[in-house]
Amino acid sequence: MSSPRLSVSVVIPTYNRGLLLSRAIDSVLAQFESDDDELIVVDDGSTDGTPAVLETYGGRIRTVQGAHGGAGAARNLGVAVATADLVAFLDSDDEWMPGKLAAPARPDDL
Repeated sequence: MSSPRLSVSVVIPTYNRGLLLSRAIDSVLAQFESDDDELIVVDDGSTDGTPAVLETYGGRIRTVQGAHGGAGAARNLGVAVATADLVAFLDSDDEWMPGKLAAPARPDDL
């Protein structure tokens, strides 16, 4: 018998990465298995087209607007609003390969 899967909050801090951000967001959304999983994108005061990119995702992601304080401050802000059992981070110029969030249900499965 396997344990229930834990929910995941993925935090993506971003600053002026409007041209790259969709790739990161799409790679996370493709892996969500539950409505309890959430993607939080923290816009660290972008001055480019980042807000317009975020709007295209509608209710599929949570967005948080922060004053420009750097990636660490944006990550902390994302963690502060996260509601899932676990928190994971992804940089806005990166992407996850399929299966990144898949994990064994129990330590015995390793």
